[in-house]
Amino acid sequence: MNRPVSNEITLMQYIFTINGIQVGGSILVLPAELAKITSTDGWISIMIAWAITTIISICVVQIMAKHPGDTLIEVLTRYVGKWLGRACMLIWIAYSLLAIVVLLYFTVLVIQVWILPETSSVWLVFLLLIPTYMILRSGVRAIVRYGVFMFFFTLGMPILLTIPIKDVHLVFLLPVLKDGWLPIFYGIKTTVLAFVGFELAFLLYPYLKNKQHAVKGIVLANTLTLIVYLHITLMCFLYFSPDEITKYLWPVLTLVKPIQLPFLERFEIIFLSFYIFIFSTSGIPYTWAATSGISQLFNKKNWQLPIYILLLLSFAFSFFYKPSYNGIAVLRNAWGWTAYFIAYTFPIVFLLYVTIYGYWKRRRYQ
Repeated sequence: MNRPVSNEITLMQYIFTINGIQVGGSILVLPAELAKITSTDGWISIMIAWAITTIISICVVQIMAKHPGDTLIEVLTRYVGKWLGRACMLIWIAYSLLAIVVLLYFTVLVIQVWILPETSSVWLVFLLLIPTYMILRSGVRAIVRYGVFMFFFTLGMPILLTIPIKDVHLVFLLPVLKDGWLPIFYGIKTTVLAFVGFELAFLLYPYLKNKQHAVKGIVLANTLTLIVYLHITLMCFLYFSPDEITKYLWPVLTLVKPIQLPFLERFEIIFLSFYIFIFSTSGIPYTWAATSGISQLFNKKNWQLPIYILLLLSFAFSFFYKPSYNGIAVLRNAWGWTAYFIAYTFPIVFLLYVTIYGYWKRRRYQ
């Protein structure tokens, strides 16, 4: 099934959208989580995770490239049959729904802790869902354009994180491999989850205009994410001592907190206000992934009903669920375990299956 020309996306949109999905949910907590496992050698774990993610990303592209015009459910049903393909699609939708809950309520929690402690989570969810609906109803082109705009709109934020560079201590990174390779390998379990988001290439690939550049695009997206993570993690490792950084839940916000301007206090609130937009570059695509999956499941085009239902359910859920740090940690852990299977294991297993299936079919008809 060929995508309409009006829905085609460019390579740049493809790159920045995947990059935005990846960085949205991990920047604030990644340095502290890594420091607890690897001390200040966590930057090595990030580089290894980038290599693993890039290999899996290429597997995703190779699967979709075998049938360039097909959607994910069409590829699944082609190889595993109608009912098993639909079952796989249901799992994909459930995975996307879990991602939505984690990203939405993590955003709400951070806003309540740092900016609006007295504001009800119900109102915060309602306010976050309004722009989500406005973008989703316009389709995939609006989503990828929003991702490109947010990339350039927030491009100055990493520069702000270099302001405390005068207070860093290079000695905090030494000696390298102070505890050996074992903590670094153990830290990969955390860092690979920071790159989650590349799996949405399964859904974005059919819309890509120049599909021959899809591998290059997803490698560039992962590399941009690598640069962002290395920059933020190294700044935190150099600014805080190895013991100090583990005491902060969100060290990135603590990093910008000492920044003072003559006309502005509590600079971290300004920083976080811009960072809410970065959160949205993850939450909105996963919401689209869920609604798009439902539309594919029912073989509907430009179907708006799943968007209405999902957003209404998200708002209704906010009346019963009150986010807390421990509660969000449990949800993030659950999402992480599902990501190991959906984002990392499935592409390898399915590509092997598709390759063997194709070889067997060619041999059968020779």
